[in-house]
Amino acid sequence: MLTPRALALVALLAAAPLAAQSPRVAAMEASARAIDSARIRADVTFLASDPNGGRSTLDAGYDSAAAFVAARLRALGIAPAGDSGGYFQHYTVISSRLDTARAGGQVAGGRALRYGEDFVVQSFLQPGRHAGPVVYVSHGIRAPGAGIDPYRGLEIRGAWLLVDGGTGLPPGTTREDLGRPGVDWFTVSDEAKRLGALGILTLPSEGMLRGWNSFRNRVPVGRDLTPAVGRAYAAYPLPRVTLSAGTAAALAAGTPLATALADTTAPSPSPFALDRELTIDLVAETTTYRPYNVVGLVEGSDPARAGEWISVASHLDGAVGRAVTPEGDSIYNAADDNASGSAVDLSVAEALMRGPRPARSVLLIWDSGEEIGLWGSRHLAYNASERIVAHFNNDMLGRTRAPGTEIEAEADLAGPMEVWVSGPSVLSTVMERALERVRREHDWVTLTPKHDAPGVSFFYPRTDAAPFMEMGIPVIQFFTGLHADYHRQGDESTKLDIPKMTGAARMIYAILWHLAEDPERPRWDRPVPAELPFVVPKR
Repeated sequence: MLTPRALALVALLAAAPLAAQSPRVAAMEASARAIDSARIRADVTFLASDPNGGRSTLDAGYDSAAAFVAARLRALGIAPAGDSGGYFQHYTVISSRLDTARAGGQVAGGRALRYGEDFVVQSFLQPGRHAGPVVYVSHGIRAPGAGIDPYRGLEIRGAWLLVDGGTGLPPGTTREDLGRPGVDWFTVSDEAKRLGALGILTLPSEGMLRGWNSFRNRVPVGRDLTPAVGRAYAAYPLPRVTLSAGTAAALAAGTPLATALADTTAPSPSPFALDRELTIDLVAETTTYRPYNVVGLVEGSDPARAGEWISVASHLDGAVGRAVTPEGDSIYNAADDNASGSAVDLSVAEALMRGPRPARSVLLIWDSGEEIGLWGSRHLAYNASERIVAHFNNDMLGRTRAPGTEIEAEADLAGPMEVWVSGPSVLSTVMERALERVRREHDWVTLTPKHDAPGVSFFYPRTDAAPFMEMGIPVIQFFTGLHADYHRQGDESTKLDIPKMTGAARMIYAILWHLAEDPERPRWDRPVPAELPFVVPKR
């Protein structure tokens, strides 16, 4: 007897378009078969070459790789979709370096506070004066199901939240007791943002006091997009400050908190608003950067559907380190992560221009800043996604687990001619239909639903697709797993499985084409996962 899942899959496949032998489909399949391993090898070898130095977003190596991609798009006749009629889409990043000699503060009615003596900054994003009342919120954790809410009845907007140091958990509880973070319980950082707090003040733990000198000598730097949109890997927007023991005592003087600070065995008081204000002046030197994505548009063939875009992205930048191997290798070529996806997408672009143009338009994206904080994808998803109805993300498509290997570092790699796919079965009926049709009709690679569950970090938030998902856009992601060379000098193009990358490019192109051709618009039509309660799907 068929299981409910099997019956649903049979119905899904039965609903697939019946034009499998149409001339357009046949021409598309011919274009897919024409995707060439030699071309992919040449592209990935150039992108991951030593002269490009790993393609860090703010380095000349990225500029070289971006110019290479843009030249190919121009040669293919793909329309530019960047700024001023070009292929480069710029965004703004501001970096602020705290001037610890000039940073300071004051407890209202008390003495001035000196950086390093009276407080240290754990993180910040916006420099300037931050002044407001102080509200003590104990551990700061809200767990609605457990009846824990230290914010109830208190005015939080515009106030500093004063929180206990140490474990940060309610007394007598563990993380396991509380359940799933972000679903069953929320940290003080979560609640400070949600409730509009001014920032977070932390009472010093014993460990913090022991390491005070190392913290006071550290120079905090805040760096992110401006405006700072998005959630996944975005810099925390509010200042987080740790107080010295003396400052904490001065702030708490005459309040119920004073007893608990003087006697560590005494219980913490219930949350309350302190009758005083605190000012912290975050004086900083700022630098502005203008990184960019590479973007091109393949116009859809159907005027009625060309305004519905399907985006296909791979991050062009790499993670660059400073270490040197014993053999003298200091270059982090970032071949698998992610010259592999970038090269695959170039071949997909060629196939789109070689084969019959699908009904919907395709936005091709090589984004930057992924390794720093999803800069490029956050900017694009939050500022230029009005027309995007579905999103493809191709990241790390080039490595393979050797059959029978006992190498522990390869345990998380896909096998020979295998690629992991996630997204459609959780998010979109139409996307899953396109995936299953191509999976049924072609064996260029095996697509395995690894990570196809919301609770897995490679589903969300640990991918460049995360900002698109946050905007309610259904996604499909292709990935072959982690390995010992991940973010290391050993991530070289000579270790890539080019035949598998070629098969992956053919499958991705075919799925993309069928999705762009489907009479039904792709949409997020399945329940929003509990891990994404803030998402409103595009319908």
